[in-house]
Amino acid sequence: MTDPVVPTPKPVKRNAEQDQLIADKITAAAQYLDTIEGDPEISAALATRGYDAAKLTEGRGLHQTAQAAFTQRQLTLAAQGHATAGVSGHAATAREMVIDFRETVRSITAFTAADRTALKVTGTLPTDKQKFITLARASYQAAQQPPYAATLATYGFPAATITAALAALDAYSKADTDQNTAIGSATKATADRNAAVKELDAYMKQLKGIAKVALRQRPDLLKKLNG
Repeated sequence: MTDPVVPTPKPVKRNAEQDQLIADKITAAAQYLDTIEGDPEISAALATRGYDAAKLTEGRGLHQTAQAAFTQRQLTLAAQGHATAGVSGHAATAREMVIDFRETVRSITAFTAADRTALKVTGTLPTDKQKFITLARASYQAAQQPPYAATLATYGFPAATITAALAALDAYSKADTDQNTAIGSATKATADRNAAVKELDAYMKQLKGIAKVALRQRPDLLKKLNG
């Protein structure tokens, strides 16, 4: 059995290209501000157009916020990747144990149809995580009770094995919760990054427009800014 098919995410290449564009934009903003502050003529011309030291400091703050948000998103994406891998690993372990248990119960001739129903081994395993965990836990809990415990212990499922199987379900459930938390954190980090970059974009767009006017008669200085 496998977990349910989830919607296909956006291509990694597209996300990677978008990340690179944003990274380039953040770095370019810093370089633009560096050029202004490093050239007395440019900074003097812009100071008369509203971009004095305080206004440029505002831009530095926006850049730092965007850079921090970009970094934080990368960290949350890494955490999400680890969480997803954790879910896959725990899912495989838990399902293998349940399949082994169900096949064992179905093979024991001493068990009647009513017994198999009580042990929750009829039908197919749910693909939904929560339904699977609930059903499997019910199976193991029933297996801990008489008259099933003694018989199952003989055929490879003593109390310690059932306890370990329940622990595997708990680990799977926690991994699923951790993944959901990681996905939420990554989603928020993406929104925070986009908002920070949007603010930086607005600032830089106006700054570049003003610089173009202020330095119209000095194409040499404009060239320094435009690269």
